[in-house]
Amino acid sequence: MADHLAFDIETVPAADLTEYSEAVQEKIRQKIERQQERNPEFNFQYFASTHGDFGKIICISMGYISGEQIKLKSLYGHEEQAILEEFNQVCRGINGVFIHYNGINFDAPFILQRMAHHNIRPSNERFKQLRRYANDPHFDVMMAYYNWDFQKVLSLGILAELHGVPSPKEDLSGDKVYQAYLNNEWERIVRYCEFDVATTLNLWNKLFRYEPLIGEENYEFSGGGKA
Repeated sequence: MADHLAFDIETVPAADLTEYSEAVQEKIRQKIERQQERNPEFNFQYFASTHGDFGKIICISMGYISGEQIKLKSLYGHEEQAILEEFNQVCRGINGVFIHYNGINFDAPFILQRMAHHNIRPSNERFKQLRRYANDPHFDVMMAYYNWDFQKVLSLGILAELHGVPSPKEDLSGDKVYQAYLNNEWERIVRYCEFDVATTLNLWNKLFRYEPLIGEENYEFSGGGKA
């Protein structure tokens, strides 16, 4: 295993709003209504998918750089606990950095919250160290590149385009993942998530290690095929 591991997650609502108590439903509706004053498209689906107590993980994609290749693997499906248990085993052997794009604010804490929900003890104590303004053990490419200035940050797709990195946003986007999940379009979901990981690794390699870009033809997706 390499001395680094990049990862990205895809999430969906864990349950319908109506499955919660009336008290919880009312609180959530109030939160959604407040958000809709600024963003009319904000709804329960978005709220739950981005909240570790109301969402669940359907895919974790991982990757690392090996020579001139980016090697990728995904854990996915309906059984969140099984996904997290296997990811936890992978993390056990990682002594280097965990790499992500905005993962310090979303992916890593979401994973830890869902692990707590399933009573899974993190196998790697370093994974729990979510210190801000630090690049070890978590290297958040977005926050490091923009020096933790939220006023300047760009999305992964835009930053990738500016640096000539193949965009991961061509076939699917975050707001369409839930519908793809309902349609059991696992191949699309996995490819989208793995492409995010490859893009993040390529940016990390270029922006912080000053290495040449790795061509899309050298992305080794989990299905064994090349892009």
